[in-house]
Parts: sequence; C-alpha cells; structure tokens
Amino acid sequence: MRNVVSISLPGPILRKLEKEVKEEGSSRSEIIKRSLARYFFSHDLARARNRAISELAGRGVVLTDEDVFTAVS
Repeated sequence: MRNVVSISLPGPILRKLEKEVKEEGSSRSEIIKRSLARYFFSHDLARARNRAISELAGRGVVLTDEDVFTAVS
C-alpha cells in the first residue's frame, strides 16, 4: 500500500535535494526513501549498540561496531 506524506524542507536542503534529482536522474521520493532507510538503519544500529554496551558494562567486555552489526543482522 502506498502512502503519501507531505514535508516542509528548508531552502538549503531542498536545493541539495533538487541537485541530487538532476545528477542522479532519480525522483525526489526515491532519494527521500533511501535517505530515510539509511537513517533508520543507522538509528537502529546505534540503539542496539548502546543497549549491548549497557548490558555488558562492568564486565570488562569491549564490543566493536562489527560485533553489534553481526548480532542484529
């Protein structure tokens, strides 16, 4: 199912978006969808990392970002 969302963008961000649309030949929607997917992935990974570090705090265990990525993948 397709949903439509309206957003307001400050001028500088809109200009960057329009520049990418022209350079990539993609639509605004496609660039925004990819940007949101990257944001959510990064946010979820950071959240999982912080949760894992909190759980292991005090045990002397050090986690790398790769360890966390492997755990959530």
